[in-house]
Amino acid sequence: MERVTDWIREGDVKTFFWVNRSWKCFLTDLLMSIVTLMGGAIWCIGFTLVLLLSDHAFWHQVGVHLSICLSISHLIVRFCKKIFPRPRPYKVLDNVFTGRWLLQDASFPSGHATASFCMATILSEVFPAYNYLFYGLAAFVSFSRVYLGLHYPTDIVFGAILGTTTARLLG
Repeated sequence: MERVTDWIREGDVKTFFWVNRSWKCFLTDLLMSIVTLMGGAIWCIGFTLVLLLSDHAFWHQVGVHLSICLSISHLIVRFCKKIFPRPRPYKVLDNVFTGRWLLQDASFPSGHATASFCMATILSEVFPAYNYLFYGLAAFVSFSRVYLGLHYPTDIVFGAILGTTTARLLG
């Protein structure tokens, strides 16, 4: 079992550095620092509030569903971060490119990936024709977290599974 764990950890670090270093240029630096905001609290809460405050019953109900799913998934994220206090990559690895906003809490799982995949799942239920767009944006947000040195790939994979599963189970 230890060999498997070492193999996963080694692959995680190699993939992290491939994303974090090899894609680096001014345009991707700018793009990733903007895209990552779409998985953050301000964007998610703001989007949900717009839906909750809608006069249209359907959109209000979507907002209620989204707020419940985001709340529950983030309670699970907070719990996991306490149970598995994995340090963020920029804290333990050398020569990591980072963005401007460095977080101090645990790395596992990614809250941004959780939120963006939770939102993608719910919006895909509402607009099934655009599911590739929603999941593509969620993947892009998640990718940005590795690019900015804040998460390992396994952090975002688990966050994506958590966000999608929560939205599906509560759907």
